[in-house]
Amino acid sequence: MKTLFAIVLLLGLLAVSGFAQPTVTQVQNAASNALAPLPNSAIGQGSYFSIYGTGIGPSTIAYWNPYPLPTSLGGTSIAITIGTNAPVAAYPEFVSSGQINAVLPSGTSTGPGTLTVTYNGQTSAGFAINVVPRSVGTFSINEAGSGPGIITNADYVTLSPFLTAKPGDTVILWATGLGPAPDVATEQSAAPAQTNLCATASTCPVTVWVAGQQASVAYAGRSGYTAEDQINFTVPQGVQGCYVEVAVQTGSGSSAVVGNFTSMPVDPKGATCQDADGINYADLASAVTAKGSANVLAVSMLSNYLTLNIPLLGILPWDNDTISGQIDTFSSYTLSAFQGFTLAPSVSTTTSPNCSVSPFLEYPPPPDPATAYATFLNAGNSLSIQGPNGTVSVGQDILTTGGKPVAYGGASGGDPVGGETVENLISGCPASSKNNCAPFFLTDTGWGTASWTWSIVPGTYTVTGTGASDIPSGATLSLVGALSGSIQVSTAAAGFKWTNQSSVTANAIPRDTPLTITWTGGDTNGFIDITAIASTLASGLPAANTPGILVQCIAPASTGTFTIPTYVLQSLPSTVSSTALVPPGELLVGPASGAQKITEPSGLDAAYIFYHFIEGQNVSWQ
Repeated sequence: MKTLFAIVLLLGLLAVSGFAQPTVTQVQNAASNALAPLPNSAIGQGSYFSIYGTGIGPSTIAYWNPYPLPTSLGGTSIAITIGTNAPVAAYPEFVSSGQINAVLPSGTSTGPGTLTVTYNGQTSAGFAINVVPRSVGTFSINEAGSGPGIITNADYVTLSPFLTAKPGDTVILWATGLGPAPDVATEQSAAPAQTNLCATASTCPVTVWVAGQQASVAYAGRSGYTAEDQINFTVPQGVQGCYVEVAVQTGSGSSAVVGNFTSMPVDPKGATCQDADGINYADLASAVTAKGSANVLAVSMLSNYLTLNIPLLGILPWDNDTISGQIDTFSSYTLSAFQGFTLAPSVSTTTSPNCSVSPFLEYPPPPDPATAYATFLNAGNSLSIQGPNGTVSVGQDILTTGGKPVAYGGASGGDPVGGETVENLISGCPASSKNNCAPFFLTDTGWGTASWTWSIVPGTYTVTGTGASDIPSGATLSLVGALSGSIQVSTAAAGFKWTNQSSVTANAIPRDTPLTITWTGGDTNGFIDITAIASTLASGLPAANTPGILVQCIAPASTGTFTIPTYVLQSLPSTVSSTALVPPGELLVGPASGAQKITEPSGLDAAYIFYHFIEGQNVSWQ
């Protein structure tokens, strides 16, 4: 009894002194940040991985100082148990109270297991992980595993919109997860040897996809640093754009695993990059050179119309028409990490199908992490959009933390699901948004009745802003003058038809074969947006920690057809077994414009306006 009392007293003293039990909330590849159960969420032998939680390390950050690699750092240690094997101690590289970066020893057994963190003598509950021989993650500039990748030229300088690669150039992609160290016995005590896994094509375990084309790989292996890999590949001919998508695949067929997608800028002459969608970074080059930043406005007009088949409720239409105005100061760093003003990858060509793959939590689309580094510019209290269906205004969006504006935006029509409850979605128009129920970009004739059909309203859409005349006391926002600009939605764009929708969506869509989309109409000088969505939600409703994947492909409207490559589809999680109330798989297609330049007001270096109007339904991804 005295022993039991002593144990209870000791636990109480530890709690009072702050040594509470650590809590692990997430374990993921340190480069890709892929969350379980996404297809590429396993941890590769010999790779960097990240642990997130509370109380998992000291309040003061501690770093390793190799060699030898430590098994304890700042009072923190990590144990990994696979099956009935003895626990393996990971090598912590960085520890703090909320995040740990560590190396998984190359000799760790493969298979499902658990991870625990011990800090100051207290051990966390086990967290489920899966260890595999290889699971490649590409490092990105935004450190979130999305957007522009850390891809360098031969001089080890990271590519950017102002420092591009040419087709035929050899570039270096930086990653982790290519497999065990080449010299496992000395992994803890010395830097790894640079052993080329792709010395011969027949032995090369990786495939590098660049906008749908397979790149030639000259070297794949350790960079000379523990757990850090490099892949030297040649940029294929025929690719061009500021956001050319790059993905690394290991294995083939049913065993293929595709890592996270990042992008790189490519120009035929190695010049400042430009996209077929109208964005030319040469517009910003002089400003960036002169002051290290550029002030830019990008107004987006977006319409997403879905036909939802909800269990027990049947067919329900849902439309979300939104307008946003991003008016910010972008530093040269932010422009390098940014995923683009038009919220889309570079335009595909016939020989280079270019699709982005972006992870999200709970609901798409995912936010761009780089926008956190942009500085909001004040252009007045609101922006107005005048179109054939009338005029709407959108005010300044406010962050819940800090209370500062981040952009202009809001729902302009339809029945938005974003912040509404499912009950509001099912019952129709939320009471708080009655005046927003009719679509703004779509015809409102018969809206809310069985006679309504999806149809875009053509005509001129004009954005105006009065500009900012003063700044509230204590604020540090820059001013932007009065602005006005228009974009035309042509009758050809409004006449778009997705011609094979019924056949594509009739059954579960396989992810192991290419998916072809066909259409008629669309502006001959415009584009088509093809968006595929899949969530890992198994049942119930999406939660803040429910991961999913959004695939987006942009094709010229004039082609009339586009095929999504298999390696892109394999990034989507399967949804066939889900019984969720909100369907976790969707496919939408529709016309999109390029970014049309408008006259920039005082205070801005460039201003653009564009639209994406997509329509589709929930689908099942096999």
